[in-house]
Amino acid sequence: MYKNYVLLCLLFFINTIVFGQSSLSGKVTDTDGKPLMAATIQIAETNLGAITDEYGHFELTKTPFGTYKVEISILGYQSQIVSISPQKEEPVFLTITMVESDQELDEIILQGKSKTQKKREEPIKIEIIDIKKIQAQSISLPQIMNQTSGVKVRQTGGIGSRMIININGLQGNAVRFFKDGIPLDYLGRAFDLSLVPIDQLANIEVYKGVLPVDLGADALGGAVNFISKKNHDNNLDLAYSAASFNTQQANLNGYFKIPNSKIFTEVSSYYTHSNNNYTIDVDIPDTDTGVPVNRSVERFHDGIQSLFLETKMGIRDSKIADVFEIGFSYFDMKKELQNNIRLTIPYGEAMYEENALIYTTRYKKQLGKLHLDIFGTYSNRNTLFDDTPQYRYNWLGESTPILDNDNGGETNQNAQSYRDLKFDNWLTRINLSYQIHSRHRLNFNHNYIYEKRVGSDPFAESLGKTVDILTYPAKYTRNITGIGLTSSFFNNKLNNMFTVKRYSVKTSSISSVFDFHGELPEFSDDSFGFGNSIKFNLNKNRYVRFSYERATRIPESREYFGDAVFIMGNEDLKPEISNNINLGFYTNIDKNKRYWLDLNSFYRGVENNIFIRPYGVIASRYENTDDAQILGAEFTIKGPIVKNLSFNLAVTYQDIRLKNTGIKSNSLENARQPNIPYFFGNIGLRYSPKKLLGNGDWQFYGNYGYVEQYLLNAVSKTQEPPLFGDVGSINGVNIIPTQNLVDVGITYKISGVPIWINSEINNVLNTKAFDGFRVQKPGINYRFKIKYSIN
Repeated sequence: MYKNYVLLCLLFFINTIVFGQSSLSGKVTDTDGKPLMAATIQIAETNLGAITDEYGHFELTKTPFGTYKVEISILGYQSQIVSISPQKEEPVFLTITMVESDQELDEIILQGKSKTQKKREEPIKIEIIDIKKIQAQSISLPQIMNQTSGVKVRQTGGIGSRMIININGLQGNAVRFFKDGIPLDYLGRAFDLSLVPIDQLANIEVYKGVLPVDLGADALGGAVNFISKKNHDNNLDLAYSAASFNTQQANLNGYFKIPNSKIFTEVSSYYTHSNNNYTIDVDIPDTDTGVPVNRSVERFHDGIQSLFLETKMGIRDSKIADVFEIGFSYFDMKKELQNNIRLTIPYGEAMYEENALIYTTRYKKQLGKLHLDIFGTYSNRNTLFDDTPQYRYNWLGESTPILDNDNGGETNQNAQSYRDLKFDNWLTRINLSYQIHSRHRLNFNHNYIYEKRVGSDPFAESLGKTVDILTYPAKYTRNITGIGLTSSFFNNKLNNMFTVKRYSVKTSSISSVFDFHGELPEFSDDSFGFGNSIKFNLNKNRYVRFSYERATRIPESREYFGDAVFIMGNEDLKPEISNNINLGFYTNIDKNKRYWLDLNSFYRGVENNIFIRPYGVIASRYENTDDAQILGAEFTIKGPIVKNLSFNLAVTYQDIRLKNTGIKSNSLENARQPNIPYFFGNIGLRYSPKKLLGNGDWQFYGNYGYVEQYLLNAVSKTQEPPLFGDVGSINGVNIIPTQNLVDVGITYKISGVPIWINSEINNVLNTKAFDGFRVQKPGINYRFKIKYSIN
């Protein structure tokens, strides 16, 4: 497979020499050399244009041959017009210096749109989170995403603990994750949201419902695409933050282009450490009576330490490639495990470790009307789960020696485990985009994902097994192919996106020693999906969207394989299927276009839901269970309140109901899906005074988050409490209570020096907050960050 990939790259290198095309790029600055963001670049008598980014850089990859005039404009500066004559294989680079204008303008009309704004206005529903504007803050990625309508991120503990992201009622593996359009399968825990600093990213794209073909995903109805910074000029970013619970984070990002050449190199890295020793309330049996007594204790075994380093080298804007790069990454993490999923049993020695070596390559080229993007990677990942305790622990951190006849671990009282696994991951992604016509674009995408797992557990025999089936390779192959057609009609008044996808999976593994007869059983499955999205522009300021997709989610390798110890494999799993519908409306709500409203309603009909269930005496496995129906709505309003003070409001309601529960659970038919918030919202404020103290720039911000109470375990529909209502006779431990969370922060930019200083207080009211399975979150806590950035 990899040889074929290399051959493809070579073939396209040859093609570029024959069919290469020119490009136009450049940098816009003021008279002091400071980059100007949001300057408009327009090629006269064409619809080609661009907007400069935060570094003043712009790029157009489809510049026609000939002689043209280019107009550069930005509010407060005199417009400029320059002539260019792009020729074949001769990229044009402009350096523009803008002079301030003495004229005061009554009205400014922005001719171009940024890539972010264009994304927001596509027929499919996409939520864009602009990270560039808040990179000086010490806020975490989960916090940022929780301030977005329709999105709820929940953790099972402190930094580094497992997370579940809910998008429009779908969560877990139903939501797929990408980095720069590439599935994150090959990175393992290296891109854990609670570990990655926001300085690594430019923005986040949250897809709701229909997914574009170029992502190549088998998501059930949602996806998150993390977009890295796009570097074009030499730069260096350094940041360090310290926070409560002995939390420290440092990151370094840099880009360097060798002078008078097309060669560049870049580095991206972070280090994270935390004790996660925040206070929680737990029930501890009284030493005399044995009656549980609720006490506040400190988490004593939830620490984490992780290191990630990525380096790349390549060429840009050359005859053979717009971009060609090779990369190497290293990741290492050690994570203590504190408790079981429901916070009822403490652990004092259980550990999880992971390390990985990752090799990547990427090639991009514009060949006339064809755009090519190929990515390939191999990763060697090792994980170790160590549950071989010498002592038993209580919530006070007190230990007692394990008795001689006690062979149990902490995570499983029946058996210890020392599970050492090695994963070989291959991933290839080929994306082709062809401009059939000025109003029609055809897109093809294929993702190939291969995983091989082999390992060992010396305690396998303690489970009554005659062999350690982890020593037998488990193989998993996933192929996802998609074709999409994007079209515009009626002078761009109607936009349409049609997609067709094929999903294929093949596995080979031993799911249980009792099923092993000397041969590795194989399983394969093929399925198809399709979708269509329509956007109709009512006028320049408002539009409506409608989309439908029949989506498929292929089970993960761990769902097919299990872990061969406590989670049994299940090769009979069926793919999850969902019929997704979105109907939305967007409008500016004032004549000056300062305020905007985005409404979205959604329906999800899910079949063959996959959940983990008990299996036998001590084991469990993933099984197809109840179906579900999801109805919901969300809205976002943004705009200024007064001068220099802006706000954003996001509210979500999602009604998730169990369907086809069967005779055994007939009482839960049409009951609300438990352990998922169904009503939540956020109000954010941001104040940027022009002058306060000194000559630097100040910014004050705050966010109020609300989560309505919801059920931990399912009850019949007749018993469930109403919205904002009394819980009635439902046991308090079965209710995850209403949560009101307030975060505030201050950022100061030192005048004349590229240094930002930030301070934040989270959970200012010190309210009790909870996440999945009623696991308690930290109370009031503090963060401090200093950032240095030069270009």
